[in-house]
Amino acid sequence: MNQEIELKLFLPDGAARLRPSRLARLLGATARASKSQLETTYFDGPDGWLRGRGMALRVRRDGKRHIQTLKLPMAGPDGLQSYFELEAEISGDRPILDAIGDGKVRQRLQRSGLMARLRPVFTTRFERHAFTLHQDGSDIEVALDLGAIECRLGALPIAEIEFELKAGDPRSLFHCAERVVEEVGGRLGHLSKAARGYRLALGQAPTPMRAEPLHLPRKGTAGEAFAAIMRNCLEQLRGNEDAVLVSEDAEAIHQFRVAIRRLRAAIGAYREFIEDDAHAMLSIDLRWLQRQFGPARDIDVLIADTLLPMQARLKGQPAIDTLIDFAQAARSEARRQAHLALENPRYASLLLHAYRLLLTGEWRGRSPAAQSALDQSARAFAKPLLARRHRRLLRLGGAHADLSETDLHRLRLLAKKMRYAAQAFASLYPDKRTERYVGQLGAIQDHLGSLNDAVVGRQLLVDLVGRLRQEHHLPEGMVRFLEGLVVGWKSRRIAVDLADFPATWQSFLKQKKFWTAD
Repeated sequence: MNQEIELKLFLPDGAARLRPSRLARLLGATARASKSQLETTYFDGPDGWLRGRGMALRVRRDGKRHIQTLKLPMAGPDGLQSYFELEAEISGDRPILDAIGDGKVRQRLQRSGLMARLRPVFTTRFERHAFTLHQDGSDIEVALDLGAIECRLGALPIAEIEFELKAGDPRSLFHCAERVVEEVGGRLGHLSKAARGYRLALGQAPTPMRAEPLHLPRKGTAGEAFAAIMRNCLEQLRGNEDAVLVSEDAEAIHQFRVAIRRLRAAIGAYREFIEDDAHAMLSIDLRWLQRQFGPARDIDVLIADTLLPMQARLKGQPAIDTLIDFAQAARSEARRQAHLALENPRYASLLLHAYRLLLTGEWRGRSPAAQSALDQSARAFAKPLLARRHRRLLRLGGAHADLSETDLHRLRLLAKKMRYAAQAFASLYPDKRTERYVGQLGAIQDHLGSLNDAVVGRQLLVDLVGRLRQEHHLPEGMVRFLEGLVVGWKSRRIAVDLADFPATWQSFLKQKKFWTAD
């Protein structure tokens, strides 16, 4: 049984014609690349038995040979795909149970009755150029794959570089990938060929992904908690990439931005204990990424929460119809900006740096105070953090009736930061009080969110109407009508939410401070 640890880079369209010789020189390889034509068929039962367990069974034709491989998932280092492989040469082009070398796995498959129900699901056909790197005490197999995934429903292109660690330090994989990204570009691969093939064969479109439940070990350290929180946020971020790229669902953009905010909140909570260069790199790149996605989310909210309800309520208004058409065109531009950000080498570098920092622990501050703080229990770390943020929220929120728009916006941000921190450490306090506390923070955000949406939407509307005036020579009377209509609509929504806010705040004040429980 072999352990396979790998990292993939999906090549951009222009780099799909990357010459193997150039790749080898870029990485400092001395051996020539081998070339092979690979055809691999993946098998599963009609009910997707293997897929549902994260496993993959394939038969690869390599010349006259047929190689059967069963891949079983396992926990791997940060950012790396990791599997156990059970490989054997077989005599035909269909899987054989007796060729599976692990007795327990073989018995499990035999009891399931899967082998009798196996059928081909999809096939990959690609040209592979492979060579081995010997660097810094590590052996890394590098493979440039160009071809396609095919099934009865269609085909998907394959244009990727795979780095597989044969021996040595997994950090070497990141160094190799970083060099390629700097020179060629590319996206850090999130799905294996098998996962993409199943998605194609089943006709499944990528869908928005909420954060998975986060379970911190009750006796874990604060440093371990930070790494787990960051991994959970990164999983949500990457889990929404494909939906952002191919879906029109506004929720994909929203969930991607939620992941960015959660990452920034985690880094902010640990700011004093993160090494300065690591903190600066992560913070600067995450702010950049959030700016790339901001316009798309803002215009989604404006259209869904203001323009479309207004159109439904005030039928037969050509000015509103014109504004919506223009806003939808602007939304397409904003989404294009988000797409370009995902394809930007800066995003791939951000992910590689983040995963490498988590893998090596180089994010940890070097001072004795930082080391002591990170080595204490996560519960001991969370208690003063949550108490401090709770006090700040109470201090500002206590005067909510007299706060300006700017201060109400600050109050919303404090509630949001408190909510992200509470959610991050909630599993350390598995209690109904925790759920109620987090729920009331969400209610505060909802009530104050309309105010923020109104401020952002008002400026966005001014920009849209200004462009309409310039590009389509909109009559001045229509311009004034639209501005007044939207401002009035927004003002009514703000008034309703602010009127309800005192009751929401009082409900929050009744919640117990869950982190004080023993």
